[in-house]
Amino acid sequence: MRKQLIGLLSAVVFLSACNQNKVEVIDGVKIQFHSHDDKAKKLKDGDIITFGLVIKNSTDSVLQDTYKEGKPGKGMIQAPNNAPGSFKGTFENGLRLLALGDSATILVPIDSLTKNIQAPLPPFLKPGTDLKYTVKVLKVQSRAEFEKEMEKEAAANKQAAAGKLAQEPKVLADYVAKSGKSFQKTASGLLYSIVKPGSGAAPKMGETWVVNYRGTFVDGKEFDKGSSAEMPLGQMIPGFNEALTLLKQGGKGVFVIPSALGYGDQERGPIPANTVLVFEVELLSKK
Repeated sequence: MRKQLIGLLSAVVFLSACNQNKVEVIDGVKIQFHSHDDKAKKLKDGDIITFGLVIKNSTDSVLQDTYKEGKPGKGMIQAPNNAPGSFKGTFENGLRLLALGDSATILVPIDSLTKNIQAPLPPFLKPGTDLKYTVKVLKVQSRAEFEKEMEKEAAANKQAAAGKLAQEPKVLADYVAKSGKSFQKTASGLLYSIVKPGSGAAPKMGETWVVNYRGTFVDGKEFDKGSSAEMPLGQMIPGFNEALTLLKQGGKGVFVIPSALGYGDQERGPIPANTVLVFEVELLSKK
């Protein structure tokens, strides 16, 4: 009897392992569960969830990874969208099948996702394939709990940003001192060091110029980089607009942009609020 019981338990465990990672279709959603707990808190409409997310295409190229970005995704669980052109197998509808702590891959057909987009697909998306959203539910909150947490976080961020802004003059001075370069300051507060002046007419507002650039924080960490990028003067952050006007074709320079001439107290992607930016720029040609 004991051997039969052990054998039965082993069979159950084996069956569970087989069902795990099996691709199945539930309520129109193609999903592959990696871990699931029937006893965990189920998600319901109106819940706010925090989740880790990795998005890959059909060749497993990573299109987004919140773990590397250091910032998890957040979203509200909502009733399925019945608007014209919508389809059941969306990522959002897939989230409705999960519980707290669950991990799964939601496979969303490219053809369904893009059927109403009147534009060519980017080369990394192939017709007839799926986008793979591998998600892990990290936290489940009611709307009231979420709003309370956001208020607390906003207050803390505001205090931190104010302290950061107060330290900015020292940050600028320390960077200049350690850079080994000679900087000048414009009336706006932009710091610049011209490595190579270039020749010809300087760019003007309203013109578009082609540039090579590299953006870093004062600690040298890179946040952006572009090669032969088209830059319309007047449509970028004030400090970068002004920086280009200080160069001529073929010129190179290093520009230190105070936060007021950058994104100010707004967070933009990897750039925190009240952050000093450093750009190395080469001005190639007028477009």
